[in-house]
Amino acid sequence: MKSIIGWALVAFGVIGFGVEIDHLRTGTAENTVTGFILAAIFILGGLALLRSARRAKLPPELRDAPALDARDIERAVLACAKQHGGRVTIAEVAAASQLSFTEAKEVLEGLSRAGACTVDVTENGAFIYEFSGLMPRETARAALEP
Repeated sequence: MKSIIGWALVAFGVIGFGVEIDHLRTGTAENTVTGFILAAIFILGGLALLRSARRAKLPPELRDAPALDARDIERAVLACAKQHGGRVTIAEVAAASQLSFTEAKEVLEGLSRAGACTVDVTENGAFIYEFSGLMPRETARAALEP
């Protein structure tokens, strides 16, 4: 129900913006600033309701979880890589952390660009991110040799 009301408020706000723009275009604007402010309030209120409805659908452990900063996210990814012997896939990182699949992919790609890991593509097209510094010593030496 929250999402329906939220979408209705957003639509009402967008229509309000359109009406105010039309009044400006035709030269019949009297309280344009007030109209824009009210339309913005409707849109923001609707978006807040939509966000609240989305959060209500999350499992309880994720609903109240604090937002992670970039340093905490990198630590979580590195901890997952260490737990998996220095080799992880995007899905493994997403499953072991609070990150979505897309977020896990972005973080791993960023670490790859920074030189923290290398990327290997399997025969079936899966990306495996290898952190040689987190691999057991013998495996890391073999991975570094040409």
